[in-house]
Amino acid sequence: MDLNSMNSNSDSSSDLKNLFEGCILGVAIGDALGMPAEGMRIEEIRETYGYIEDFHPSPLGDLNTGEWTDDTEQMIILAESIIDRIYLDPEDFAAKLMSWAENAFKIRTGPTTRQALRNLLRGAPWDKAGVDSATCGAAMRVAPIGLVYHFNLDLVDRYAAISASVTHRNYSAIAGAVAVATAISCLVSDFSDDEMLLEVVSRTKKYDKLMSEKIEYSKEIKDRELEYAVEKLGNSIMTWDVVPMAFYCFFSSNDFSDAVKKGANVGGDTDSIAAIAGGISGAKFGEKAIPNNWKRRVKDSSYLFEIAELLYETHKKIVTLSP
Repeated sequence: MDLNSMNSNSDSSSDLKNLFEGCILGVAIGDALGMPAEGMRIEEIRETYGYIEDFHPSPLGDLNTGEWTDDTEQMIILAESIIDRIYLDPEDFAAKLMSWAENAFKIRTGPTTRQALRNLLRGAPWDKAGVDSATCGAAMRVAPIGLVYHFNLDLVDRYAAISASVTHRNYSAIAGAVAVATAISCLVSDFSDDEMLLEVVSRTKKYDKLMSEKIEYSKEIKDRELEYAVEKLGNSIMTWDVVPMAFYCFFSSNDFSDAVKKGANVGGDTDSIAAIAGGISGAKFGEKAIPNNWKRRVKDSSYLFEIAELLYETHKKIVTLSP
């Protein structure tokens, strides 16, 4: 298999579109499922919810049942930029982030993205605005890149790194974005889990060796319980914790529902962990594998489907025009 110029699996059928929809819906559903428990220790989640298996409102009163956080908002902004421009245009992405800034400062937007937005608003160009911080904002939003450009893993790698650097210039943050985008690309291209992992580890290692080692280890411990995974991988807002933990949720699950539930119950940065686990799992299992009650009740469900379809159409335009 030529990893750098792969043919899309079933472009002419509904199969690939189903995976696009599964990935985009998966990010939002995981985000909404993990939202109420964000910042809680795993023990606090047990005491408050038992085991999260459905949407709950935020205990802070800022978000209702089925609503998602800035993870999904930023994913949508990146998707809209790709749909508008066809290729990744970091200037356009930065401009769209600036248009969102007023709302971003009112919600639970991460500290790195907040600072990058301030830099952009003060006139910094897109390639100077990013902050040297290893938080997970770049990884949680990168799914559209993995979907649209999955026919070329080198392009996915490069675009993931560029999209990250608009807000996050730290190599660990970039590595996390590359890891998630690569995983999604491989899965929609019908790679096995083992083949996907090899590609993710290889590409991530160029940016952050620790990240690649933790992602590889996440599969080794897939049969261990959540508490063990938290002890070994961590669940903080840092990319070197969030991304390996999301991979653990994916590797240790046999279906979409189990993966996002684990992400929501693992403690710490639950919304981002579950969002990334949802995106990766959705790219493997597809929209049809997601429970209907979640698809129906997640915020702006119809627009999420529309975004997925437009990303799919954008992908088709690119592969049709390619020689």
